[in-house]
Amino acid sequence: MKLEIQEKVKMAGSTRDGGSNDGESMEISKRETVMDEKIYVAVTKRDLESKSSLVWAIQNTGGRQFCIVYVHQPIHISVPGARFHEQKLRRYRKKKKKALNNLDKYLHICRQMQVSAEKMYIEMDSIEEGILQLISQHGIKKLVMGAAADRHYSMKMRDLRSKKAIYIRREAPDTCHIWFPCNGYLIFTREARRRETLYLEGTSSSSLSQSKITKRAESFPSSSMAKADVRIQVALVEAERAKRETLFEASKREEAEKSAIDAIKRAKDSENRYLNELKLRKAKEKALKEAREELEKMRSESETRTDEFNMVIRELQVDYSVLMEVLRRVRDEREELKIELSKVSKLKSKREGEEVFRSKDIELPQYFLCPITQDVMEDPQVAADGFTYEGEAIRCWLDTGHETSPMTNKRLPHTSLVPNLSLRSAIQEWLQEAPESLNQIFCLLKIESKGVP
Repeated sequence: MKLEIQEKVKMAGSTRDGGSNDGESMEISKRETVMDEKIYVAVTKRDLESKSSLVWAIQNTGGRQFCIVYVHQPIHISVPGARFHEQKLRRYRKKKKKALNNLDKYLHICRQMQVSAEKMYIEMDSIEEGILQLISQHGIKKLVMGAAADRHYSMKMRDLRSKKAIYIRREAPDTCHIWFPCNGYLIFTREARRRETLYLEGTSSSSLSQSKITKRAESFPSSSMAKADVRIQVALVEAERAKRETLFEASKREEAEKSAIDAIKRAKDSENRYLNELKLRKAKEKALKEAREELEKMRSESETRTDEFNMVIRELQVDYSVLMEVLRRVRDEREELKIELSKVSKLKSKREGEEVFRSKDIELPQYFLCPITQDVMEDPQVAADGFTYEGEAIRCWLDTGHETSPMTNKRLPHTSLVPNLSLRSAIQEWLQEAPESLNQIFCLLKIESKGVP
């Protein structure tokens, strides 16, 4: 701003003096102003993607000072959670560090090409709005911005392809001169329009008529006229800047309103999704509750049936025990009945044999009979008491723990047995001489005495 005022004062002074070097002084002051103005170069986040634009600006704009401008889009953390927040923050720091390193690389290029340069870094959600804000805040008069990425360049390219470049060309203030190169070639130039310069040029052309200047000098003092012209030009510049700022603020407000509308729409969509999810969750909870109730009911019925089955099993076990006890008793009674029947049959056979003996007048020697069994002996054995017994009967007597004589009930000196061979021979001879019918009865009695059915 100070530079513009100085230029206006110099031009007004030269007009007031009316010398022959007015045109030359004006051109010199313009060139000085152009050379003194800083050239701003907008770069992208990719590694040295805007190198061709920077080199073109240094080689073709004739500037002495350059400023590398980068607008970084910050990251937004909209999802709660410390872990997610930490990841987002770490990613943001990494991207920011990379962007600053790229700016340092651009500054190194400027030092290699022996020009003075500085960097300017800001953060904003929209890159286009960030560049417009820098133009407004710093009063940028000259800007270099890529028309498109170098990889999109072609020989037939005649207009801008980058949406950001198109937006800047349309919305940037008229006081800013903008070059749009691509891959080292100038694609488009948007000339700056300065009303104060046009006005001063018209004033300088009218000064060629000395008579008009003299008349105007007679009616107004030259010094007061120059001051008034400067004030008017300053007011016009301020009005234009205010207008641009107003338009910029209005566009920002419009964008903010659009963003707010989008945010409200997203919030409503989120609310609808939340309500739908809540509805689905309630339905799932209801279904889960019904399933749990059904499962509990089935479990209760299963436990009831299990208890009933267990009760039936216990009853069957009791009945089985009772039946087994009854069966055991029946078996015992059957065995007892068999023993009784055997005894009855034995007595009956014995009586029949005795009757046969009496009917045949056959006398059976008593010493042929065993004192224990009262049957005819087959294996007569002499015990320690001197008496002869059936071998099987006396052994059973001794095996059951008896140590006394079956006849005298006195203690036996020993339990050894001696076969009575002479008695056995006599018994066998008597059986051979006995009638056949008597022999059969004797065999029958012998078998029954052994317990054979």
